[in-house]
Parts: sequence; C-alpha cells; structure tokens
Amino acid sequence: MKRFLVCLVALLGVVAAACGTLQPYALIVNGSRIPQRDLDNELKAIRGNGRYLDAIDPSRRQILGSGNGTFNANFTAFVLNQDLDYQLVHNELGKRKLNVTPADLDQAKNVVIQQVNGQDTYNAFPKWYQDKLQRRFAEVIVLNRALTPPVDEGQAMAYYNSHQDQFQQACASHILVDTPQAAGDIEARLAKGEDFASVAKSASKDTASGQKGGDVGCFFKTSQLVPEFLNAAFSQPVGQVGQPVQSQFGYHVIKVTSRQVAPYDQVKQQVQQAMGQGSGKQLTQWLTDALKKAKVKLNPKFGTFNKDKTTPEIDAPQAPPSPTPTTAPSLTPPPSG
Repeated sequence: MKRFLVCLVALLGVVAAACGTLQPYALIVNGSRIPQRDLDNELKAIRGNGRYLDAIDPSRRQILGSGNGTFNANFTAFVLNQDLDYQLVHNELGKRKLNVTPADLDQAKNVVIQQVNGQDTYNAFPKWYQDKLQRRFAEVIVLNRALTPPVDEGQAMAYYNSHQDQFQQACASHILVDTPQAAGDIEARLAKGEDFASVAKSASKDTASGQKGGDVGCFFKTSQLVPEFLNAAFSQPVGQVGQPVQSQFGYHVIKVTSRQVAPYDQVKQQVQQAMGQGSGKQLTQWLTDALKKAKVKLNPKFGTFNKDKTTPEIDAPQAPPSPTPTTAPSLTPPPSG
C-alpha cells in the first residue's frame, strides 16, 4: 500500500507538470515559459489604465484593435518584445547570482512613475502590475550596475548642480479638441474668465484628464508624451494659458501649473546618463548579444522572431493579402486561464 501511494503521488506530479506545459504559451525564452494568460493580463492592465492610454495614444488606434476586446498586432508585438528583453535580464541575474535590494526597488519605482507620466497614472494600474513594472526595472538597474564602471558620486552631483535645466519637471493641464476653431472657442471662453478645470471637464475630448480638470500630472522632457505638448509645457509661461498647440491627436490648449528642478535623488539615473556614465551602452550591447544567442519560441499567432535584424526582435503577423487594404491587423486575446 505504501509503495502504491508513493507511485500515485509521483504520477500526480507528472500529470500536474504535463498539464502546466500544455497551457498555451506566448513566448519561451531559453526554456523560460511566458504563458499566454500572462500576456493577456498584461494587455488588460494597460487597456484598463485610461490615463496611460491618453498619455501615449488618446485615439487608441495604435493600441486597441478594430474589434471589441482586441489589440493592435503591432502593439502586442511591442509588449512581447519587452517581455523578451526583461526575461533575458531576469535569467542573467540568476546566472550572475545578483540580488535586487529594497533601494533598487525604490529607485525603480521612481523611474517607472516618471516613464508612465506620473504618480496618478502609475496608481491607476493594478497593484500586481505596479509590482511587476517595479521589479522588472529594478532588475535592469542591478544588471546595468554590474555591467557599468562605478559612478563618481561627487562628479554626478556637480554635473546636476551645473546643468539643472536638464532636470526640470513640469506639471500641466490641457484641453484637447479636434479643430483650430474649437481651440479658438476654448481660448475665448477662458479669456472671458471661465474656469479652466470646468471647461476641461465639459469640452476636452481627453476624458480621463478632463474629469480631473485637465490635469495631466507632472513629467520630464524625456516622458512619453507627444513632442509638441512637451515643447509647450517646457517653454510657455507658468500659470498662463498658452497658444493652442497641434499634435497628431488634435489641438491642445495648455496651462502649465508649475515647472521646477527635480531633487537630485529623484533624477540620479538621468544625471548619470547625461554624463555618459550610466548611458546604458554596456547594457544595450549585452542585450543585443543576448538576443542573438537566445533560443526563442514564439506562439505563431503573435508573429515571428526575426534574428536577421541588427537587434533581433519579434515582428507582428502580417495581414493576409487583400485587394482592398483595410485597417491594421489586430489580435483577440483568448479568455484568461
């Protein structure tokens, strides 16, 4: 009886392992499996953050597909390429026996918040995805540190003090409309004394920021915002409504609420990059080499892994030939498992 139970336990273990391998995969990187459900959940976390979508693609056309619940194939490939890169970094830390410290996590959180356009946008992600973003970037910080010569802290502080214009942070609100005539109407209403926040709530087609009176948060010159908006935010007078600015998303009527130099601890990594000490050249070269050597198996529905490029990457699937070109291809993720 005892031997039978041992064999049964062993059998159940084999069956459980087999069931795990039968789960649909999105990507397998040097034997490390990224299940399709993980990709689905990541895409849903992004889709569910309206503030983030408004910052990078208010039209949603570059992210969402044409069908309900679908995603643009190129955007899906972009996310998978990031998953691939981060998986290689994670595996490398294991090989080198490198550990992430609480300080690394704190630094990573600050960087992620800057990259996604502010604390409010970061908070709008699910907690599990916040933790994932933070952990991923912390691992990048650790590997970059291992690959990069030590930074002279005194020189870094001296550079920060003498180049503070490079580390300005702006906070702004905007009202987004479709036409120059509509922007002119907004200017006229504001000139008559109407409250900017009230007008934003009623008239801005950027509904996420509109519900907050047009507030888009605080950001740096390197943030993921359209260049026309960034240029205006870092050039027009603080506290005044500037001339309408046209971007690919429409016409922005912008009010800069503050603009000041961020504390050194908050921009330490950017300081090092500006000095060329933490530029990430070694990390970039390492990643290119790792991609060329990697054994990558991609679920064909998401495209192909192209090793012939200078930097190998995942290419989105091509739309089938059609006599009448239509919209860009999109993918419908299956239900999460």
